[in-house]
Amino acid sequence: MEELAKVFSPAKINLFLAVTGLRKDGYHNILSANCALNFGDEITIFKSPNGGDGIICDEHFLDEKNNTLTTALNIFRGKTSSRQHFIVQLKKFIPHEAGFGGGSSNAAALLHAINEICGNVLSLAELVDLGKFVGADCPCFIHNMPNITAGIGDICQPLNGEIISAMENYDLLIFKPAFGVNTKEAYGILRKNFQHLYLGEKEAHRRLVALQDAIVAGQILLPLHNTFSEIFFSEHKNLHRLHGEMESIGTNMMLTGSGSGCFCLSHKSLGNKNNTLESMVRQYCGEPTFIKRTSFARKNFST
Repeated sequence: MEELAKVFSPAKINLFLAVTGLRKDGYHNILSANCALNFGDEITIFKSPNGGDGIICDEHFLDEKNNTLTTALNIFRGKTSSRQHFIVQLKKFIPHEAGFGGGSSNAAALLHAINEICGNVLSLAELVDLGKFVGADCPCFIHNMPNITAGIGDICQPLNGEIISAMENYDLLIFKPAFGVNTKEAYGILRKNFQHLYLGEKEAHRRLVALQDAIVAGQILLPLHNTFSEIFFSEHKNLHRLHGEMESIGTNMMLTGSGSGCFCLSHKSLGNKNNTLESMVRQYCGEPTFIKRTSFARKNFST
């Protein structure tokens, strides 16, 4: 098969995630600060030899027909009337049901790549509009930079460059216990039993500004926030204790997305703690835990 493109599809973390309220359509409004990582999946796109699309993946959890890649191909062709078909090979590294945005990132990377292959027939704004039909995180990946998102995740603006530069002063470790959390189910539980955790837009903005100021100032312990953390840590006492242990040594730990993935931020002025942090994570979460040292990316995609 003729190879057309190879693209990096990054994981992301939510440095900040506040669910601000329930919408009339049943979805939730959020305020979030999203940062892509220098860690992710690999997508290779080939010209289809038989006039039909195909998805090749090394992970069993990917539904061959109902997945974000197939959705992205279909909506792109519906928008552009393109007759091109592709074989998409996905090599997965991002853990499933962790809150690292793998499915949305895969779709966004694919939309960027096939749009370029087809001669950039769609503008960035049009790609973002298509991304809304794939998943709530997809538009933030399509914007191809760290950003702040609002609405259901479809309203994006770039994160201040000063903050992006300041984040390089923190070492980053991500991990996921041996269990996952389904995003739809997590939001359903929040809506049914924990509406008192909705933060409200005004308070969410205040806390986000405080976090950004703390990052720029190089504070050791940061005022991180995730609406789901109180629910998650109350259900998983071992992770609640790990959170306390991390804080006691000057390391920030927080849930990303609706879970079960977490991240740890340690200011570089305290020295490299990665080996210590990995040992602590394995002690509290067990050996099957996924752990990865990584860093923040200034761009989402590269071919």
